[in-house]
Amino acid sequence: MLRSVLPAFFLSLALPTAVSAQATDREGLSDLGEQMRDPAYQRDMALMLQAMTEVLLDMPVAPLAQAAAEMADEEVRDIDPDLTLRRMVPQSDRAGEEVARNVPRAMQAAGSMAEGLAAMTPLLRDMATRMRAIAPQAD
Repeated sequence: MLRSVLPAFFLSLALPTAVSAQATDREGLSDLGEQMRDPAYQRDMALMLQAMTEVLLDMPVAPLAQAAAEMADEEVRDIDPDLTLRRMVPQSDRAGEEVARNVPRAMQAAGSMAEGLAAMTPLLRDMATRMRAIAPQAD
């Protein structure tokens, strides 16, 4: 499960930044799609997310768990201060490599979707205009 969740999680963190840097019009979506499908950009993003994964795996769990318990108004358990995700999850050593391998494929798909949305933008705008014209106005 960790193998499939981490790439999607990190990509979800990175995509809004890329999207906000682009215009939301047809040309902007097309440019975003092209950028997301660029192998060099995919490689750079994969390497960055792989590094982030490795850092997160080595972060101590205790401060986060204690903060979460306090926010939930639950009893704070005593947790080994040296406990990390890497130590908690035996297969986590492969997570960084999995992220690096899967991110380009996810970016390729996201780029294709952005280009598809760019192609549909005029149709969606026309549909919205027609719906506004025929929908009854709310009081």
